[in-house]
Amino acid sequence: MTVSELSLKLLYEQFIQFEEDNKLFSKKIAGVFYWERVRFPVFIHIMQQRMDASEPEKKIKKEKNFKISNYFLKFRNYLLAIFRTYRNPLLAKKHDIIFYSNSRRKKQEDGYWWDIYVDHLEKQLGHSTILFEKDIFLKYRKPAKTEKMVYLTYIDLLVDLKKYLRKSRVKFSDEEIDYLRELSIKMKDLFGYSLDLTSYAHHKLTRRKRILPYYQKLLTKIKPKAVILVCNYGKEDFTEACKLNNIPVIELQHGVITKYHVGYSYEKDSAKKNNFPDFLFTFGKYWGESVNYPIPKEKIVPVGFPELETRKQKCQNVKKKKQILFISQRTIGSKLSRFAVELSQIKNLDYRIIYKLHPFEVKSWKNNFPWLAQSDIEVVDHQGRNLYQLFAESEVQVGVYSTALFEGLSYHLKTFLVDITGIDYMENLIQTGIAIKINTPEELVSVLSDKRAERFDTELFFKTNSISNIREELNKIISKI
Repeated sequence: MTVSELSLKLLYEQFIQFEEDNKLFSKKIAGVFYWERVRFPVFIHIMQQRMDASEPEKKIKKEKNFKISNYFLKFRNYLLAIFRTYRNPLLAKKHDIIFYSNSRRKKQEDGYWWDIYVDHLEKQLGHSTILFEKDIFLKYRKPAKTEKMVYLTYIDLLVDLKKYLRKSRVKFSDEEIDYLRELSIKMKDLFGYSLDLTSYAHHKLTRRKRILPYYQKLLTKIKPKAVILVCNYGKEDFTEACKLNNIPVIELQHGVITKYHVGYSYEKDSAKKNNFPDFLFTFGKYWGESVNYPIPKEKIVPVGFPELETRKQKCQNVKKKKQILFISQRTIGSKLSRFAVELSQIKNLDYRIIYKLHPFEVKSWKNNFPWLAQSDIEVVDHQGRNLYQLFAESEVQVGVYSTALFEGLSYHLKTFLVDITGIDYMENLIQTGIAIKINTPEELVSVLSDKRAERFDTELFFKTNSISNIREELNKIISKI
């Protein structure tokens, strides 16, 4: 059994069996189905612990005074929120559509930060729209391209005031505390890692109690016909408020979805999520058929990905080079970068190697990956050459399980996946021969001429005419209200 299977596939199977054995989806705490709210972060916590254990040499360098700087940033954001009333969602006017983003922005050539999921749609749906955005690591990407945008900092401020005043706290019964403690012990016995479920559930449910009234007020004031959000997990409180107001919630796919992704995969009959979006708009047909979602199949709608489609059109005339593109991720960057360096040291390799960093790796990659910094490999950060330009000019891509690898497939790149923790997310691609799993740089060189990785229909992954499709499907949903 490979390291990746031990780290992900087996873990996932143990996890969903643990859910089934303990009937977690049917249990209420403080009157709320709590498990659907903690499921994803609990799984990620356990998986991260296992990954860290498999990489004992990995050292994460923390900045000095990290907590102090965080408090200053939060205070600054709250102070600005008080004076920037035009960004206050509680003062927003009526709009047809609310977008709730995941704050994923990329800086464009004109200096503006672009939301890759929302900004293509803002003016193209034929409805008035407004965007809700949170900070990312207590910072905002400014200036933003989005015109009608408000910050949820205002809501966070009000929730924090309740916290400091110890208002609206959820109280657990002695029986509920005993149950959560016992469950924590069972989890540690099975997975080998401790997690205080009592504190975790209390934090989640108390925040729910504090924030729901503000979400209700927002929705009453804006009166949207529909809500479109990016990334459902972590937004259960907002989704619940929408459902209480009979507002349809649509999620835009934002990344790889497989049966090992507990944010979407609900395989067991007992597994359910009451506060999952009503509809999921996917990149293509492939994504709707690869997972058992907690909503009916007819509500999984393939529409396409506007960002990818737009970028491809701009790269139509780019010529291919003998170039291998590595797609990094912060979870596997240490091992993947070592692999790339070893590949670059193979004699007579007639390919140029490009290593594209994940945005979260950019700041510290030279310290964390000194072997990469000392190599002859061209390293590209988020402000370097555009990823889609790199796709267009490359012949080969190498990675593990990044969403970007699927985007690379739409450029008909030969795709090779290194057997590192997380590769199980790409199980279907390997089984169908669309991508080839490799273990060593030498093995990669030996299969570079393999034609299997070129035979696939890109429409299966990314449907064309995306903006038109989204507009059409949205209007169908609104017309039934």
